[in-house]
Amino acid sequence: GCRSLITEYCDMGPQGNSILSPQHVSMGYTLTVTRVRNTLGCCPLLVFINSKSGDAQGVKFLRKFKELLNPIQVFDLMNGGPMPGLMLFQELEQFRVMVCGGDGSVGWVLSAIDQLELHQQCQFGILPLGTGNDLARVFGWGSGFDNEILLPQVLFDYNHAGVKMLDRWSILIRPRHVGDKRKGVVVPHEEIPLSRYQDSIAKNLLQLLSSDDFSSVLHLSRSLCRTIKDFVIKIGSAMEDVEEGQQA
Repeated sequence: GCRSLITEYCDMGPQGNSILSPQHVSMGYTLTVTRVRNTLGCCPLLVFINSKSGDAQGVKFLRKFKELLNPIQVFDLMNGGPMPGLMLFQELEQFRVMVCGGDGSVGWVLSAIDQLELHQQCQFGILPLGTGNDLARVFGWGSGFDNEILLPQVLFDYNHAGVKMLDRWSILIRPRHVGDKRKGVVVPHEEIPLSRYQDSIAKNLLQLLSSDDFSSVLHLSRSLCRTIKDFVIKIGSAMEDVEEGQQA
């Protein structure tokens, strides 16, 4: 029959360059993935999906991506965030990341990439879901996507897409040393990492918009208000110290 035509080698089909093959995955005693090893000749795709984005369109995309790729490559941002996936892939020399969601989801994953210092080994793409997809529009991925049937074509386009550099930065406010007039000493002031507030606000907003529970919405709203209030107080205090230093 046709068995003689079957070889031990499998090219993983049309999406082979994006798929993490089973022989490059180490499993633990509890059948959980413990490590992903380097792959030759391919650049695996790590997919993050916000299952709450796009009026729950993300749920369908989550299921479809697991059909097209190795399921361990696909993560729901609403179930643990981006860190588990990035930490699993961080030993690879090169891999690609696709975020399916809005600007909040994109910022969340980018912040995690910054934290793990993975800039040199991963490329980043966006599949826009829901609203607020400014970054996706800028990079030519469109303003929205809602047809999971076209995902094989999306993967093909992503495999053949060009690469552009994206700058990300954090702003630190460093007030001058201000003299304490009562004691006659110089008191250094703590640096204010604005990215900390930015990430906290973005995370609270994302959770707030995706929550259907009234008590959770109330709690997240209060937390968001406290963060914004602290941010405004910090900025105001820093500006006052700078002005006093200039007048001294």
